[in-house]
Amino acid sequence: MKDFFQFSRYLFIFAHPDDEIYTCAFIQKLVSDGKKVDILYVTSGDYQGPEMIEKREKEVQKSMQILTAPMTNVHFMRIPERQLMSRVNEVRDSMFAQSLSLNPDCIVTHDFEGGHNGHDGVSFCASRAADELHIPLYVFPAYHAWPEKRIWNQFVSPWEATNILTLSPEMKILQNRVIAAHATQAVFFDTIKQSSSHNLFSTREVLRLVSQPINYAEPPTTPVGYEYPGSKIRFEDFKTAIGLT
Repeated sequence: MKDFFQFSRYLFIFAHPDDEIYTCAFIQKLVSDGKKVDILYVTSGDYQGPEMIEKREKEVQKSMQILTAPMTNVHFMRIPERQLMSRVNEVRDSMFAQSLSLNPDCIVTHDFEGGHNGHDGVSFCASRAADELHIPLYVFPAYHAWPEKRIWNQFVSPWEATNILTLSPEMKILQNRVIAAHATQAVFFDTIKQSSSHNLFSTREVLRLVSQPINYAEPPTTPVGYEYPGSKIRFEDFKTAIGLT
């Protein structure tokens, strides 16, 4: 297996605009090394209404300017965020077709961690695309556990990082600029800054090479992060959406 930085063509698949904050230093390094980096956003982050689509896609443009990634390599599926889990089959097929067209050497996407069912749904679809293309799949952590105890940017036990990028002072500035580009999400980002995980989040980025198939039929944590008190979402809903019940 090649080292992560030795591929030529990369496809990063994110559930929402702003999810690149977890891998922005990786992306910028690859771009600066002359690699072809394509970025696919499944939704436009329009949970609060369709008026958010243009705002959040403009924020992506600002982010890509900071990362020096050409917008010609940025692709929007524009699945309404509230419809993502009810359209998983469509997303899976469209994602595979897009991946086949872009012909990446590897795919980088969300880990299966139970923090956000949309992240997990995109992880499921991306893993299927990587399997069908017979290419390596790398995953990154976003968050897991209940909101008041949320753990950011750390893999669910027992998984560990296979690639760690320690952020230089310049990379830390880059990360902060990318975060600032997504102004509509400032309140969300404040929760990271106030969490016990912030020190890790602000000092390194991590990836994990998926060496064995991810078991999407079993909860990744107990309890699942999105089954917090008051939430109507259950893991069984996720399993039904991806066709495992």
